[in-house]
Amino acid sequence: MDNALRVSVFGAGYVGLVTAAGLAAIGHHVLCVDVDEKKISSLTNGEVPFFEPGLPEMISRGVASQNLCFTSSLTMAIDHGQVIIIGVGTPPLSSGAADLSQVLSVAASIGMHIQHRAVVVVKSTVPVGTSELVHEAIQDELDRRGDSVSFSVASNPEFLKEGDAVRDFMVPDRIVIGVSDEWAGDVLGLLYEPLCKSDGVLMTMSTRSSEMCKYAANAMLATRISFMNEMARLSDIVGADICEIQRVMAADPRIGSKYLNAGAGFGGSCFPKDLRAIRAMGIDFDCDLPLIESVIEVNTRQQTVLIDKAREVLGSLKGKRCAVWGLAFKPDTDDIREAPALHLIHALLAEGATIVAHDPVVQWLPMYSSLSPDLFHIVDDPYAAIADTDVLFLVTEWSEYRTIDVQRMTDLVGDGVIVDGRNIWAKIDFTRTDVAYLGIGRQSNVEQVRETYAVELAG
Repeated sequence: MDNALRVSVFGAGYVGLVTAAGLAAIGHHVLCVDVDEKKISSLTNGEVPFFEPGLPEMISRGVASQNLCFTSSLTMAIDHGQVIIIGVGTPPLSSGAADLSQVLSVAASIGMHIQHRAVVVVKSTVPVGTSELVHEAIQDELDRRGDSVSFSVASNPEFLKEGDAVRDFMVPDRIVIGVSDEWAGDVLGLLYEPLCKSDGVLMTMSTRSSEMCKYAANAMLATRISFMNEMARLSDIVGADICEIQRVMAADPRIGSKYLNAGAGFGGSCFPKDLRAIRAMGIDFDCDLPLIESVIEVNTRQQTVLIDKAREVLGSLKGKRCAVWGLAFKPDTDDIREAPALHLIHALLAEGATIVAHDPVVQWLPMYSSLSPDLFHIVDDPYAAIADTDVLFLVTEWSEYRTIDVQRMTDLVGDGVIVDGRNIWAKIDFTRTDVAYLGIGRQSNVEQVRETYAVELAG
């Protein structure tokens, strides 16, 4: 590639790996660095530490072309990069604010070792003003060295959806860069030029606006989800069907169809963390954010919706055998961070239920690994999970659950209860089976189930 740049990416986690592999794929010479030597060794051998469709193949192609290499040497990476990207983690502190210790540690290392002009890019999701802190940390170390090296700090938030990250990187709908000088903008324009297939993809702005973009986008999406879950709750009470309501709303071009599914709430590494970080920023700047508070509150309440549905029919779940389909927080990932399934499992165990789970990718939950298999275990076959079950909870809408053999599923569940936490079987007629089917925000269905179980509940 003409105008190929030397790029160093700090962090071999989700953001760092996708970024490194994507930049190598468009022709840049990329060195990905991580302090975890075991991870670097595994990546060099083609082993990716998490599940992301298409990423192992893209990494393999990058390594084969010699455009992508891995190292644990910070000094080698700093010496290599004309563009130095910081993509390390920003886990939440107890206050909800983002922990910037890893970001600022990388910045200090850059200041200690940088010898040539470079653009330092903050790609991690960080609070507004972080780019200025990174600049200060680098400059402080240069001052201690007594050296003068020209550098710029830019903000370049990622907009990668887990499960579709490779496509999001290679076919972006927007690339946001926040810069404080023209040279940094020119360099990053060159970096991303192969991905800018149409006008308007590259959006240049101030670093503070850029840093705010990721939070604002995630907050909007989370708000849509919480709004639909609130409407589903009201639909349950008044006897409406949220699936029909969603269909009408999606037909309105001002609203669109994305993120309108009611369900068991959102989880993952972004939405919950970013909402709490926004709340923390509001507190820091003495700015009330009641809408953000409400979105968090609605999602917290939604964590009990699945078990509450089952209780409506069965009363206590103590001693009940429960199946859980879907452990990852969303399809096409193995990420279990703040997954709705974990909240459900915790509540079921506390109530005295036993659980058999299935997920196409997740085969181990470390927080429950010490439990007896009689209380909780994961099986490889979804049908094995529902044999002799009292309740089947559908939590994650994996495609294989959408195309499940319905007859086989209902035969195995028998006269038990199905709680469809994502309404993926909303169009299936369960009335000719012995199964009690419950969706989210579909109260007419609940009333029918109550009539079926009226005698048993009375007893």
